[in-house]
Amino acid sequence: MKRRPSSTRIETTSDRASSLRILQMAGAARAGGGEQVAVRLHQAYRARGHSAWLALGRSDQRLAPDELLVADRWQMGAWPRAMDRARRALLRLSGGRGQARLLTLFEALTFPRVAWSLHAGLEDFTQPGSHAILAHLRTPPDVLQLHNLHARWLRREGFFDLTLLSAWSRRAPLVLTAHDPWLLTGHCAHPLGCPRWRIGCGHCPDLDLYPAVRRDATAANWRRKREIYAASRLHLATPSRWLMSMFEEADFPAIERRVIPNGAASDVFRPGDQQAARRTLGLDVHRAIVLVVANRLRTNPWKGYDWVREVAERLGASEGRPVDIVCVGDEGPAQPAGQAHLVFAGLVEGEQRMADYYRAADVYFHPSRADTFPLAVLEAMSSGIPVVATAVGGIPEQVQDGENGFLVRPGDLEAMTARTREVLDHPDRARNLGARGREIVEQKFRFESQVQAYLEWFAELREKWNAPSAGARTEPTGMTRD
Repeated sequence: MKRRPSSTRIETTSDRASSLRILQMAGAARAGGGEQVAVRLHQAYRARGHSAWLALGRSDQRLAPDELLVADRWQMGAWPRAMDRARRALLRLSGGRGQARLLTLFEALTFPRVAWSLHAGLEDFTQPGSHAILAHLRTPPDVLQLHNLHARWLRREGFFDLTLLSAWSRRAPLVLTAHDPWLLTGHCAHPLGCPRWRIGCGHCPDLDLYPAVRRDATAANWRRKREIYAASRLHLATPSRWLMSMFEEADFPAIERRVIPNGAASDVFRPGDQQAARRTLGLDVHRAIVLVVANRLRTNPWKGYDWVREVAERLGASEGRPVDIVCVGDEGPAQPAGQAHLVFAGLVEGEQRMADYYRAADVYFHPSRADTFPLAVLEAMSSGIPVVATAVGGIPEQVQDGENGFLVRPGDLEAMTARTREVLDHPDRARNLGARGREIVEQKFRFESQVQAYLEWFAELREKWNAPSAGARTEPTGMTRD
């Protein structure tokens, strides 16, 4: 199936005066939680009659009429396109050998300034494809909403030029929806307890943390980001109070800040027949099932796969019902872990099928080293499944210890194992924990509430922007609304 060319002009879907025109940008349609949030919001905006577009850094599926693909830098200009053709021809001649070396060589020849910057450890903000996105729309958007702008793991060169923030924020209200602290650091998406982001980075203790840099230019990266923000008119949204507190501590120069929690589709993720779900998925109906959901679990530095494996070994060595640890988001053959089994279910397409995995589980296990406000925790709660999770980031805003699950310290393998086994061995307690989790989602974390909060805010921003007094162009303040 061919992709829709990124140069295709997109027609608006509604001319009603009340309809908003919303352009979102995200790394990909099928990726981590931040990207999933963008896709789901996009679908909800359109379902409510608004004109919405979603610009993606990568897509391995045919683009919908309301989706745009951000062209990579090899497509922007005659010289890059010619060099890319030459590189691909050499690859064909070599049978694919030396691909990485060829790419490095041709990048240096085609984009020498970029190659030098990356060699020096500077973050790459030169993404010319992002400059063309607004030109693809027949009518300008009322609001720009940008998600996770660092997605280099999706594409070698990323997909967004951060220096665009200043110009774009003067064309329409610009909302940054942050899903991690990358905007505040000298390179990493999560500082993992490192305090240097507070004082300007430099002397970085771990240059390999995603997104990795080759040399320690983190202090220069930190200063450059802040110069960009100071020259822009930004509105900030975060899904958790924990992440917002980091932006407040950094005195992030936003016109307005709001905490808008992620929400679960409670009509899809709901309690159901566990045995029927297991039969549908081909899972053992007699063994206990511990569910883990994480994109690229075994290679993702934040998701704690080593802890998953160790807890599996301990559960397999303990008395009680035999256990399968089902890992969604990574694929491979099943692996023994003592008497337990690690089962890798791969990427799951469609919310209905994902809902079956939650319904099939006895407990949801989320051992992250770092996380902001994970959708998977909310979906497990919405499905009536008790949660055992590490008390990091915004997770304590979701899981109330002893009420709808249990919180444990990161790395405390004994507590992780004991709490998981406690849920498995006490089904009545597990049902009560799961029922309370469902109640919390219905009260505080429904997807419809998240959508409504954004749309009401966007309508306010449009009204201020279009007002004769140009009230939307006020100077940044520290106002926060929960």
